[in-house]
Amino acid sequence: MKITLSVELEVINVINLFRIEVYKLFQSKSFWIIFFISTFIGVTIPLDGYGYITQYENVGASFYNTCLLMIFPILLGSLSFGNDFIDRTINNAVCAGHSRAKIFICKVLAYLIGVNIVLLSSPIISIIANNAFHRYTSHNLMSNGNVLVKTFLVTSLLGMAISSISVFITFIFKDIGKSVGFSTLVYLMNVVLLNSTRNIMENSFKVLPLAQMRLILYRPIVPNQFEKAALIGFITIVLFLTASYLCFKKSELH
Repeated sequence: MKITLSVELEVINVINLFRIEVYKLFQSKSFWIIFFISTFIGVTIPLDGYGYITQYENVGASFYNTCLLMIFPILLGSLSFGNDFIDRTINNAVCAGHSRAKIFICKVLAYLIGVNIVLLSSPIISIIANNAFHRYTSHNLMSNGNVLVKTFLVTSLLGMAISSISVFITFIFKDIGKSVGFSTLVYLMNVVLLNSTRNIMENSFKVLPLAQMRLILYRPIVPNQFEKAALIGFITIVLFLTASYLCFKKSELH
């Protein structure tokens, strides 16, 4: 009975911590500024090589700018976690008796919610707008539904994977300036690598999550590409979030 009650209290404690983090996310001015800028750019920026968009191209074209938009979730992570370290929010939570594991899990989960909102809003709006503007038939829309769902889910997974690298960098430096600088540098290095070749499939850096984010948009669809991208995304998330937690667990909070 005591064990059951203890477990229930622990669960309630974690839920309350998570609710606080989600509340902080939606109350954050930086989140809304990043969200609106990202969505505006994603919806309005021209698509290279796309004029009239057919139903077949709609999904790929709508998600085309997600690689470019990844900079915004990265900045969100650096600002959010960096502010928590500077404002001693994390320090105070530890002093209040919350375990570092609970703090880490709740903060990361809330952040990943923000990542998906920032990254996926503009593709969703683009798909809806393209369907309304071009008046695609419901039959064609249903036929592409499987591709749309896979693209949506895998893009979400890859977005969280790339963002987990930003989390790792932030937990190393515990500083907004350095976290933003190094996270942006890593992102730009990835972009330079992607732009250095015409065929990503022929290069070794195709294993990068950002490269996979582009490869899943290739038409015709590369066989098993969604599965490969999902695996790379999952491994990246596990690797960098585990490293981030170990760094957080061993760090001294002053």
